[in-house]
Amino acid sequence: MATEQNLILNLPFDDFSGSDTAYDYSQYRHDAAVENADFISGRMGNCIHFDGTGKAEINSNIVTLSGNFTILAWVKTNTMPDGYSGKKLGIFCNTAQLEGYRDYWMDVTPGRWYFIVLRKTGNRVEVLLDNQHVTNLGLPATLTGISILQDVYSSENAYADLDEAKIYNVALTDAEIGNILTTANTITYLLNGNDLKEMGIRVESSEGVLDLPKLKTPASNDWPDYHGKVIDLTDKRFEEREITLNCWMKANGKIDFTERLNHLYDILRADGTQRLYIGIHPTKPLVYEVYSEDGIAPSKRWHDEMMIGTFTLKLKEPDPVKRVIRHQRRNNATKTVSVAFNSPKMVNIYWGDGTKTEDVYGDHTGNNAITHTYENDGIYFIIVAGVIEEITDFTTNGIIVWNKL
Repeated sequence: MATEQNLILNLPFDDFSGSDTAYDYSQYRHDAAVENADFISGRMGNCIHFDGTGKAEINSNIVTLSGNFTILAWVKTNTMPDGYSGKKLGIFCNTAQLEGYRDYWMDVTPGRWYFIVLRKTGNRVEVLLDNQHVTNLGLPATLTGISILQDVYSSENAYADLDEAKIYNVALTDAEIGNILTTANTITYLLNGNDLKEMGIRVESSEGVLDLPKLKTPASNDWPDYHGKVIDLTDKRFEEREITLNCWMKANGKIDFTERLNHLYDILRADGTQRLYIGIHPTKPLVYEVYSEDGIAPSKRWHDEMMIGTFTLKLKEPDPVKRVIRHQRRNNATKTVSVAFNSPKMVNIYWGDGTKTEDVYGDHTGNNAITHTYENDGIYFIIVAGVIEEITDFTTNGIIVWNKL
């Protein structure tokens, strides 16, 4: 069964327009250098757009071509001015045998997204389009190269958009490929790492997660001999963010219901803020540091064998404007994340493991960068919160997931 260890490249292409890097979200961080290409709205989040002049290049040998592997990607060809080319996608496999290449061409419609899978097992490459088997390419010798091509001959580079490219160092099963597609469309809610679904809690709807927080009352003057007011609307500042989760919970009887509720209460009663994680995307979740000010009063329906209750979970985020960074610790060599910046105002850094560094300001660039060491392997989302609009010279060895959230 494929695991996270088998994912050797993960390029969601959700980077910011103008970025010169396409970040690899796998544990190996084979980031791609981007030239003459940009990030635009894609199938899910952003994608990378090629206009025939650009490329995204990785200077590392990622795939062992002699072994088994699976390549997955969403591809959309662009309409060509001549009206004829750009309507085919080809799979090309080169081998160690002279004239031993194999290729296959598929008709596609420009402007439409296609899910392509190349699955190599032994001396065979299977091609799937939109999760349907298309063909098998039998290889006469060891594979030495593999590529996805277009029927465009005016350039060596692509006229296409690419999204959610992944490579596994195993041949995924049909079920595993289907699970990747399904997982990308599910939403998960975690509170301090606890999956609400596993706690028996379903979130029916949410409010406020992407709302602009209420503006703090700006300075103003009310001159009696002028109409209206003179209001200072520069350097706007915002109040706490308010988040509402409308939930229902099902349990096996009264005791189970009470125990599940007590587990939720224990999480909310813990000191400090709690981490709310909303997984709207495989690599770009929404994350918040929140606390509960209001109580919870579940509306219950009692039954001897089953019990269902509904309740509203109201949360507040005291630091509502933030930058979010992703860091993955996979061994001692990657245990430390660094964040460097210059800020005239104090910011708080929530490291994603329950610890935080408060009231940081001044010059923290170069040797003054702030570092944090994680004890356990895993993926952590760091929040840098405060007046981030005034932060300059920001660099990190992590991945900037949200420049501003």
